[in-house]
Amino acid sequence: MPIKEKQNSLSFADEAVTTWNEIMSNSRRDMMEDINRANRGELFILHFLSMRNTAALPSELSAALQASTARISALLGALEKKGQIAREIDRSNRRNILVTITEEGRNRVEAESEEMKNRMTRVFSDMGEADTAEFLRLTRLFSELMQKHMPKE
Repeated sequence: MPIKEKQNSLSFADEAVTTWNEIMSNSRRDMMEDINRANRGELFILHFLSMRNTAALPSELSAALQASTARISALLGALEKKGQIAREIDRSNRRNILVTITEEGRNRVEAESEEMKNRMTRVFSDMGEADTAEFLRLTRLFSELMQKHMPKE
């Protein structure tokens, strides 16, 4: 690629990143805070336990959430107070604590998932069929390209 074309494509890409950041941070700050809160905290743990459908060790939750054991301990304490998880000593290894989701926790996961689905349905209805299809096509392409450019471990 000639240098001039490369500079133009870089400036376009830089401008696109700036615009993306503005869209995601300025216009929908509350929405993004809700999403980030869910991804970093209680809902992440509840979703993890719900999908796993078996007990988990706090260390497994810490690894999945990429959070400190202190953060996981605080989150588990809050969830336990709400009756959404239960902690018990592992009978096969008394040094371990097993975390399970309760029915109350499953109800919260279900309610949050249903609310998100309803919100997305309203947004896609407002966008219309053609724009929704284009958005999904571009989102899929974006996701594939992000995966392609992720560092290899």
